[in-house]
Amino acid sequence: MKALFTVQPTFGHFHAMVPLAQALTEHGHWVAFATGRSFGPVIRQAGFAHFPCGLDFDGSKDILEALPEWGSIQAAAPPDTGLQQLHGFVRGLAPRMATDLISLVESWRPDVIVRDPLEFGGYIAAERGGLPHATILWATYISARALCPHALEELRSQFGLPANPERDTLDRYLAFDFMPPSWTFPGMPYPPVTHRFGATPFDLSGPDGLPDWIEHIPDGPIVYATLGTTFNRATDTFRAILDAFRELDANLLLTVGRWMDPAAFGRQPDHIRIAQYIPQSLLLPRCSAIIFHGGYNTLMSALWQGLPVVVMPQGGGDQQPTGWRCASLGMGVLLEDNPPDAEAIRDAVRGVLEQPGYRMKAQSLQRELRALPPLSEAVYRLERLARERVPQLV
Repeated sequence: MKALFTVQPTFGHFHAMVPLAQALTEHGHWVAFATGRSFGPVIRQAGFAHFPCGLDFDGSKDILEALPEWGSIQAAAPPDTGLQQLHGFVRGLAPRMATDLISLVESWRPDVIVRDPLEFGGYIAAERGGLPHATILWATYISARALCPHALEELRSQFGLPANPERDTLDRYLAFDFMPPSWTFPGMPYPPVTHRFGATPFDLSGPDGLPDWIEHIPDGPIVYATLGTTFNRATDTFRAILDAFRELDANLLLTVGRWMDPAAFGRQPDHIRIAQYIPQSLLLPRCSAIIFHGGYNTLMSALWQGLPVVVMPQGGGDQQPTGWRCASLGMGVLLEDNPPDAEAIRDAVRGVLEQPGYRMKAQSLQRELRALPPLSEAVYRLERLARERVPQLV
Protein backbone atom coordinates (compact mmCIF):
# COMPACT_ATOMS: atom_id res chain seq x y z
CA MET A 1 0.00 0.00 0.00
CA LYS A 2 1.15 3.53 -0.80
CA ALA A 3 0.19 6.09 1.85
CA LEU A 4 0.69 9.79 1.17
CA PHE A 5 0.83 11.95 4.30
CA THR A 6 0.04 15.62 3.67
CA VAL A 7 1.24 17.97 6.38
CA GLN A 8 1.99 21.61 7.01
CA PRO A 9 5.77 22.20 7.04
CA THR A 10 6.04 22.74 10.78
CA PHE A 11 7.62 20.56 13.44
CA GLY A 12 4.52 20.19 15.61
CA HIS A 13 2.27 19.13 12.75
CA PHE A 14 4.88 16.69 11.45
CA HIS A 15 5.69 15.15 14.85
CA ALA A 16 2.01 14.38 15.44
CA MET A 17 1.89 12.25 12.26
CA VAL A 18 5.11 10.30 12.61
CA PRO A 19 3.93 7.48 14.95
CA LEU A 20 1.29 6.30 12.45
CA ALA A 21 3.70 6.73 9.53
CA GLN A 22 6.31 4.64 11.35
CA ALA A 23 3.74 1.95 12.11
CA LEU A 24 2.81 1.74 8.42
CA THR A 25 6.47 1.45 7.45
CA GLU A 26 7.00 -1.31 10.01
CA HIS A 27 4.14 -3.23 8.41
CA GLY A 28 5.77 -3.06 4.98
CA HIS A 29 3.88 -0.15 3.46
CA TRP A 30 5.34 2.69 1.41
CA VAL A 31 5.00 6.06 3.13
CA ALA A 32 5.83 9.49 1.72
CA PHE A 33 5.23 12.98 3.08
CA ALA A 34 4.09 15.91 0.95
CA THR A 35 4.98 19.31 2.40
CA GLY A 36 7.04 22.45 1.77
CA ARG A 37 10.34 22.09 -0.08
CA SER A 38 12.54 23.62 2.64
CA PHE A 39 11.09 21.25 5.25
CA GLY A 40 12.33 18.26 3.27
CA PRO A 41 15.52 17.69 5.33
CA VAL A 42 13.39 17.16 8.45
CA ILE A 43 11.23 14.59 6.64
CA ARG A 44 14.24 12.73 5.28
CA GLN A 45 16.06 12.82 8.65
CA ALA A 46 13.10 10.91 10.07
CA GLY A 47 13.47 8.26 7.34
CA PHE A 48 10.63 9.13 4.96
CA ALA A 49 10.41 10.07 1.30
CA HIS A 50 9.53 13.71 0.65
CA PHE A 51 7.58 15.36 -2.15
CA PRO A 52 7.84 19.18 -2.24
CA CYS A 53 4.31 20.56 -2.22
CA GLY A 54 2.62 23.75 -1.14
CA LEU A 55 4.25 26.77 0.46
CA ASP A 56 8.05 26.59 0.58
CA PHE A 57 8.70 26.91 4.32
CA ASP A 58 11.25 25.58 6.82
CA GLY A 59 9.25 25.63 10.06
CA SER A 60 11.23 28.46 11.64
CA LYS A 61 8.26 30.64 12.63
CA ASP A 62 4.47 30.81 12.43
CA ILE A 63 3.70 29.52 8.94
CA LEU A 64 0.83 31.95 8.43
CA GLU A 65 3.26 34.86 8.67
CA ALA A 66 4.98 33.47 5.57
CA LEU A 67 1.77 33.74 3.53
CA PRO A 68 1.91 36.79 1.22
CA GLU A 69 -1.88 37.25 1.56
CA TRP A 70 -2.07 36.65 5.32
CA GLY A 71 -2.91 40.29 6.07
CA SER A 72 -5.87 40.34 3.69
CA ILE A 73 -7.13 36.98 5.00
CA GLN A 74 -7.03 38.31 8.57
CA ALA A 75 -8.91 41.44 7.55
CA ALA A 76 -11.67 39.46 5.81
CA ALA A 77 -12.05 36.73 8.45
CA PRO A 78 -14.02 36.99 11.74
CA PRO A 79 -12.15 38.87 14.48
CA ASP A 80 -11.56 35.73 16.57
CA THR A 81 -7.85 34.84 16.33
CA GLY A 82 -8.49 31.11 16.07
CA LEU A 83 -10.93 31.59 13.20
CA GLN A 84 -8.51 33.86 11.41
CA GLN A 85 -5.89 31.14 11.65
CA LEU A 86 -8.31 28.53 10.32
CA HIS A 87 -9.18 30.78 7.37
CA GLY A 88 -5.45 31.13 6.71
CA PHE A 89 -5.09 27.37 6.43
CA VAL A 90 -8.17 26.99 4.20
CA ARG A 91 -7.89 30.08 2.00
CA GLY A 92 -4.13 30.58 1.88
CA LEU A 93 -2.27 27.32 2.35
CA ALA A 94 -4.76 24.76 1.02
CA PRO A 95 -4.92 25.99 -2.61
CA ARG A 96 -1.14 25.84 -2.92
CA MET A 97 -1.05 22.31 -1.56
CA ALA A 98 -4.02 21.13 -3.61
CA THR A 99 -2.49 22.36 -6.87
CA ASP A 100 0.71 20.39 -6.30
CA LEU A 101 -0.99 17.36 -4.78
CA ILE A 102 -3.38 16.84 -7.68
CA SER A 103 -0.41 16.39 -10.00
CA LEU A 104 1.40 14.23 -7.46
CA VAL A 105 -1.60 11.93 -7.03
CA GLU A 106 -1.72 11.41 -10.79
CA SER A 107 1.98 10.53 -11.02
CA TRP A 108 2.72 8.69 -7.74
CA ARG A 109 -0.72 7.07 -7.43
CA PRO A 110 -1.11 6.59 -3.67
CA ASP A 111 -3.79 4.27 -2.33
CA VAL A 112 -4.80 6.57 0.52
CA ILE A 113 -4.09 10.08 1.78
CA VAL A 114 -3.59 10.85 5.47
CA ARG A 115 -3.69 14.55 6.29
CA ASP A 116 -2.98 16.63 9.34
CA PRO A 117 -6.13 18.33 10.70
CA LEU A 118 -5.14 21.75 9.33
CA GLU A 119 -3.98 20.56 5.92
CA PHE A 120 -6.91 20.74 3.50
CA GLY A 121 -5.11 20.35 0.17
CA GLY A 122 -4.91 16.59 0.74
CA TYR A 123 -8.68 16.50 1.17
CA ILE A 124 -9.18 18.28 -2.17
CA ALA A 125 -6.69 16.07 -4.03
CA ALA A 126 -8.23 12.90 -2.61
CA GLU A 127 -11.78 13.97 -3.47
CA ARG A 128 -10.75 14.79 -7.04
CA GLY A 129 -8.78 11.59 -7.50
CA GLY A 130 -11.32 9.19 -6.03
CA LEU A 131 -9.05 8.34 -3.09
CA PRO A 132 -10.13 7.58 0.48
CA HIS A 133 -8.63 9.99 2.97
CA ALA A 134 -8.04 9.93 6.71
CA THR A 135 -7.23 12.51 9.37
CA ILE A 136 -5.09 12.49 12.49
CA LEU A 137 -6.90 14.51 15.14
CA TRP A 138 -5.38 16.63 17.90
CA ALA A 139 -6.62 17.30 21.43
CA THR A 140 -9.57 19.29 20.08
CA TYR A 141 -11.55 18.56 16.92
CA ILE A 142 -11.05 21.52 14.60
CA SER A 143 -14.23 21.36 12.54
CA ALA A 144 -13.71 23.47 9.43
CA ARG A 145 -17.16 22.44 8.19
CA ALA A 146 -18.68 24.15 11.24
CA LEU A 147 -16.24 27.04 11.76
CA CYS A 148 -15.59 28.23 8.19
CA PRO A 149 -18.06 26.39 5.92
CA HIS A 150 -18.14 29.05 3.21
CA ALA A 151 -14.34 29.05 2.89
CA LEU A 152 -14.38 25.27 2.60
CA GLU A 153 -17.08 25.38 -0.10
CA GLU A 154 -15.14 28.03 -1.99
CA LEU A 155 -12.08 25.77 -1.87
CA ARG A 156 -14.07 22.86 -3.31
CA SER A 157 -15.48 25.07 -6.06
CA GLN A 158 -12.03 26.46 -6.88
CA PHE A 159 -10.88 22.95 -7.80
CA GLY A 160 -14.00 21.88 -9.65
CA LEU A 161 -15.58 19.71 -6.97
CA PRO A 162 -19.38 19.60 -6.78
CA ALA A 163 -21.19 21.52 -4.08
CA ASN A 164 -21.49 19.73 -0.76
CA PRO A 165 -24.32 21.52 1.08
CA GLU A 166 -24.38 18.82 3.76
CA ARG A 167 -20.69 19.58 4.45
CA ASP A 168 -20.08 15.94 5.28
CA THR A 169 -17.16 15.02 3.03
CA LEU A 170 -14.19 16.43 4.98
CA ASP A 171 -13.84 13.72 7.65
CA ARG A 172 -16.15 11.06 6.29
CA TYR A 173 -13.89 8.01 6.00
CA LEU A 174 -11.56 7.64 8.99
CA ALA A 175 -10.17 9.77 11.82
CA PHE A 176 -7.45 8.70 14.26
CA ASP A 177 -7.59 9.88 17.86
CA PHE A 178 -4.59 9.22 20.11
CA MET A 179 -6.02 10.85 23.25
CA PRO A 180 -7.28 8.92 26.32
CA PRO A 181 -11.03 8.21 26.48
CA SER A 182 -11.61 10.66 29.35
CA TRP A 183 -10.32 13.49 27.17
CA THR A 184 -13.57 14.64 25.60
CA PHE A 185 -15.15 18.05 25.11
CA PRO A 186 -18.86 18.32 25.92
CA GLY A 187 -20.64 19.77 22.90
CA MET A 188 -17.66 19.14 20.60
CA PRO A 189 -18.20 15.62 19.19
CA TYR A 190 -15.59 13.98 17.03
CA PRO A 191 -16.62 12.55 13.62
CA PRO A 192 -18.49 9.24 13.90
CA VAL A 193 -15.65 7.52 11.98
CA THR A 194 -13.16 8.31 14.78
CA HIS A 195 -11.22 5.45 16.37
CA ARG A 196 -8.81 5.65 19.33
CA PHE A 197 -5.35 4.09 19.35
CA GLY A 198 -2.27 4.37 21.52
CA ALA A 199 0.69 6.20 19.99
CA THR A 200 4.02 6.88 21.67
CA PRO A 201 4.81 10.60 21.14
CA PHE A 202 7.56 11.36 18.62
CA ASP A 203 10.05 14.23 18.87
CA LEU A 204 13.38 12.90 17.54
CA SER A 205 13.37 14.75 14.21
CA GLY A 206 16.97 15.92 14.57
CA PRO A 207 20.31 15.00 16.15
CA ASP A 208 19.42 16.49 19.55
CA GLY A 209 19.96 14.53 22.76
CA LEU A 210 20.25 15.17 26.48
CA PRO A 211 22.85 17.85 27.34
CA ASP A 212 25.84 16.85 29.47
CA TRP A 213 24.82 19.17 32.29
CA ILE A 214 21.64 17.20 32.92
CA GLU A 215 23.57 14.99 35.37
CA HIS A 216 24.68 17.97 37.45
CA ILE A 217 21.31 19.57 38.20
CA PRO A 218 20.86 20.29 41.94
CA ASP A 219 18.68 18.02 44.04
CA GLY A 220 14.95 18.73 43.99
CA PRO A 221 12.05 18.41 41.55
CA ILE A 222 12.63 19.31 37.92
CA VAL A 223 10.03 21.37 36.04
CA TYR A 224 10.27 21.53 32.26
CA ALA A 225 8.98 24.65 30.46
CA THR A 226 8.35 25.07 26.72
CA LEU A 227 6.21 27.13 24.38
CA GLY A 228 6.50 24.58 21.59
CA THR A 229 8.11 24.92 18.17
CA THR A 230 5.96 27.73 16.73
CA PHE A 231 4.95 30.01 19.61
CA ASN A 232 8.39 30.13 21.19
CA ARG A 233 9.21 33.76 20.44
CA ALA A 234 7.25 35.04 23.45
CA THR A 235 10.22 36.46 25.35
CA ASP A 236 7.97 38.20 27.89
CA THR A 237 6.47 34.84 28.87
CA PHE A 238 9.91 33.25 29.08
CA ARG A 239 11.11 36.04 31.35
CA ALA A 240 8.05 35.69 33.58
CA ILE A 241 8.80 31.96 33.96
CA LEU A 242 12.42 32.71 34.82
CA ASP A 243 11.37 35.33 37.37
CA ALA A 244 8.95 32.89 38.97
CA PHE A 245 11.63 30.29 39.55
CA ARG A 246 14.11 32.60 41.20
CA GLU A 247 12.14 32.12 44.42
CA LEU A 248 11.05 28.51 43.93
CA ASP A 249 12.61 25.48 45.56
CA ALA A 250 12.62 23.57 42.29
CA ASN A 251 14.80 23.23 39.21
CA LEU A 252 13.71 24.76 35.90
CA LEU A 253 14.71 23.47 32.46
CA LEU A 254 13.49 25.97 29.86
CA THR A 255 13.75 25.41 26.10
CA VAL A 256 13.36 28.46 23.86
CA GLY A 257 13.53 26.97 20.36
CA ARG A 258 16.22 26.41 17.76
CA TRP A 259 16.06 30.02 16.52
CA MET A 260 16.60 31.79 19.86
CA ASP A 261 19.88 32.18 21.75
CA PRO A 262 19.63 31.07 25.41
CA ALA A 263 22.38 33.56 26.26
CA ALA A 264 19.95 36.39 25.46
CA PHE A 265 18.33 35.81 28.86
CA GLY A 266 21.53 36.43 30.79
CA ARG A 267 23.24 34.46 33.52
CA GLN A 268 20.97 32.20 35.58
CA PRO A 269 21.30 30.62 39.03
CA ASP A 270 22.39 26.99 39.26
CA HIS A 271 18.83 25.64 39.50
CA ILE A 272 17.78 27.23 36.18
CA ARG A 273 19.00 25.96 32.82
CA ILE A 274 18.07 27.24 29.35
CA ALA A 275 18.52 25.31 26.11
CA GLN A 276 17.26 25.59 22.55
CA TYR A 277 15.71 22.14 22.16
CA ILE A 278 15.74 18.91 24.16
CA PRO A 279 13.62 15.94 23.03
CA GLN A 280 10.84 15.57 25.57
CA SER A 281 10.90 11.80 25.23
CA LEU A 282 14.41 11.84 26.73
CA LEU A 283 13.88 14.61 29.28
CA LEU A 284 10.42 14.12 30.78
CA PRO A 285 11.15 10.86 32.64
CA ARG A 286 13.35 13.01 34.89
CA CYS A 287 10.69 15.70 35.44
CA SER A 288 7.94 16.29 38.02
CA ALA A 289 5.77 18.78 36.09
CA ILE A 290 5.51 20.68 32.80
CA ILE A 291 4.79 24.31 31.95
CA PHE A 292 3.61 24.64 28.36
CA HIS A 293 1.47 26.58 25.90
CA GLY A 294 -1.30 24.04 25.34
CA GLY A 295 0.11 22.49 22.16
CA TYR A 296 -0.90 18.97 21.22
CA ASN A 297 2.50 17.29 21.16
CA THR A 298 3.61 18.50 24.59
CA LEU A 299 0.21 17.58 26.00
CA MET A 300 0.64 14.06 24.62
CA SER A 301 4.11 13.86 26.14
CA ALA A 302 2.78 14.99 29.52
CA LEU A 303 -0.01 12.41 29.41
CA TRP A 304 2.35 9.65 28.29
CA GLN A 305 4.57 10.35 31.32
CA GLY A 306 1.70 11.05 33.74
CA LEU A 307 2.90 14.56 34.61
CA PRO A 308 0.78 17.46 35.94
CA VAL A 309 0.86 20.66 33.92
CA VAL A 310 0.62 24.45 34.02
CA VAL A 311 -0.87 25.75 30.76
CA MET A 312 -0.17 29.24 29.36
CA PRO A 313 -1.95 29.60 25.98
CA GLN A 314 -0.07 31.69 23.42
CA GLY A 315 -2.73 32.27 20.78
CA GLY A 316 -3.09 28.99 18.88
CA GLY A 317 -6.74 28.12 18.28
CA ASP A 318 -6.55 24.81 20.17
CA GLN A 319 -4.44 26.01 23.10
CA GLN A 320 -7.10 27.70 25.22
CA PRO A 321 -9.54 24.74 25.01
CA THR A 322 -6.68 22.41 25.93
CA GLY A 323 -5.92 24.54 28.98
CA TRP A 324 -9.57 24.52 30.01
CA ARG A 325 -9.74 20.75 29.69
CA CYS A 326 -6.53 20.18 31.66
CA ALA A 327 -7.93 22.32 34.47
CA SER A 328 -11.42 20.79 34.41
CA LEU A 329 -10.00 17.26 34.52
CA GLY A 330 -7.83 18.19 37.47
CA MET A 331 -4.45 17.42 35.88
CA GLY A 332 -3.24 21.01 35.81
CA VAL A 333 -3.66 24.74 36.20
CA LEU A 334 -4.64 27.21 33.45
CA LEU A 335 -3.10 30.70 33.45
CA GLU A 336 -4.98 32.86 30.97
CA ASP A 337 -3.03 36.15 31.16
CA ASN A 338 -0.53 36.63 28.38
CA PRO A 339 2.13 37.13 29.55
CA PRO A 340 1.29 35.62 32.91
CA ASP A 341 2.37 37.19 36.19
CA ALA A 342 5.48 35.63 37.76
CA GLU A 343 3.72 35.23 41.10
CA ALA A 344 0.80 33.43 39.45
CA ILE A 345 3.26 31.06 37.77
CA ARG A 346 4.98 30.44 41.08
CA ASP A 347 1.69 29.65 42.83
CA ALA A 348 0.59 27.33 39.99
CA VAL A 349 3.87 25.42 40.01
CA ARG A 350 3.75 25.00 43.77
CA GLY A 351 0.21 23.74 43.44
CA VAL A 352 0.92 21.00 40.88
CA LEU A 353 4.08 19.93 42.73
CA GLU A 354 2.68 19.92 46.26
CA GLN A 355 -0.95 18.86 45.80
CA PRO A 356 -0.96 15.13 44.91
CA GLY A 357 -4.38 15.26 43.21
CA TYR A 358 -2.89 16.81 40.07
CA ARG A 359 -0.34 14.03 39.63
CA MET A 360 -2.89 11.35 40.50
CA LYS A 361 -5.23 12.58 37.75
CA ALA A 362 -2.39 12.81 35.23
CA GLN A 363 -1.38 9.25 36.05
CA SER A 364 -4.98 8.08 35.68
CA LEU A 365 -5.04 9.54 32.16
CA GLN A 366 -1.66 7.97 31.51
CA ARG A 367 -3.07 4.53 32.31
CA GLU A 368 -6.00 5.15 29.95
CA LEU A 369 -3.64 6.26 27.20
CA ARG A 370 -1.34 3.27 27.47
CA ALA A 371 -4.28 0.84 27.52
CA LEU A 372 -5.55 1.94 24.09
CA PRO A 373 -5.37 -0.49 21.14
CA PRO A 374 -1.94 -0.53 19.45
CA LEU A 375 -1.08 1.25 16.23
CA SER A 376 -0.99 -2.10 14.45
CA GLU A 377 -4.80 -1.99 14.61
CA ALA A 378 -4.75 1.53 13.18
CA VAL A 379 -2.69 0.20 10.29
CA TYR A 380 -5.32 -2.49 9.72
CA ARG A 381 -8.05 0.18 9.61
CA LEU A 382 -6.08 2.15 7.04
CA GLU A 383 -5.37 -0.95 4.95
CA ARG A 384 -9.07 -1.73 4.85
CA LEU A 385 -9.90 1.86 3.93
CA ALA A 386 -7.34 1.86 1.10
CA ARG A 387 -9.10 -1.12 -0.47
CA GLU A 388 -12.36 0.83 -0.63
CA ARG A 389 -11.74 2.90 -3.70
CA VAL A 390 -14.30 5.65 -4.17
CA PRO A 391 -15.66 7.14 -7.39
CA GLN A 392 -13.58 9.85 -9.03
CA LEU A 393 -15.64 13.04 -8.83
CA VAL A 394 -14.18 15.08 -11.70
